[in-house]
Amino acid sequence: MKNLDAIMAKIDQEISEKEKVREGALRFSRDIIIYCRRAIQHLHRDLTPAAEEFIGQAASLLSQMRTLTKQHQDIFFAGYVENAEQEFVEASCLLCIMQGKDLPSPEALQTTSSSYLMGLCDVVGELRRAALDLMLESETKKATEYLKLMDQIYDAVMSFDYPSGLVPIKKKQDVIRSLIEKTRGELVVVSSEHRMEDRSREIHGLLENAGAKKGARKRPATEEESDLDVDKVW
Repeated sequence: MKNLDAIMAKIDQEISEKEKVREGALRFSRDIIIYCRRAIQHLHRDLTPAAEEFIGQAASLLSQMRTLTKQHQDIFFAGYVENAEQEFVEASCLLCIMQGKDLPSPEALQTTSSSYLMGLCDVVGELRRAALDLMLESETKKATEYLKLMDQIYDAVMSFDYPSGLVPIKKKQDVIRSLIEKTRGELVVVSSEHRMEDRSREIHGLLENAGAKKGARKRPATEEESDLDVDKVW
């Protein structure tokens, strides 16, 4: 076994190289996820330019991670890349929705179809968050528009019925349905409260007008009474 040491040395080199790739992929994935989450936070605060900058940084890191793992398919499909892609899809799609633009395609984002679907499902949760913020500001019309977008995404992703080993989307489909039901119920309550408040103000205004008219009718009689000479009456 004169070649044993040479074989072991080669294997060690390959594993060492793979370990470096793995560590690099993990680092890229963490940074991409951080940038995407910061972008989403800024979108909810109406800080779109900053959000676009974070998404651009995430896109650059994602490209570097793909290049790093290109020759190591086992690491590419280990979950690090897909998790980062899902976050990137979520932030990018949310940006386009809030800007009133069409959704970017998987090709435009350079992500896998599975990552795109999973990331698109997560957009529903962010739309719910935006809708709740709008409800607090009494902007129920805009909140209703977001609810409609949530419904559209749900209808689209529900058409995919594949084994979880191929596309693990079933759990996210259930979560989306639950989020939509909660949001719709909350929107109904808020809308009803606003209608009651409007009706209450309307009734209050009518009562004030009626009181003003009643006081105006009584005023002449009071003036006549004030002209009476009490001495003459007695």
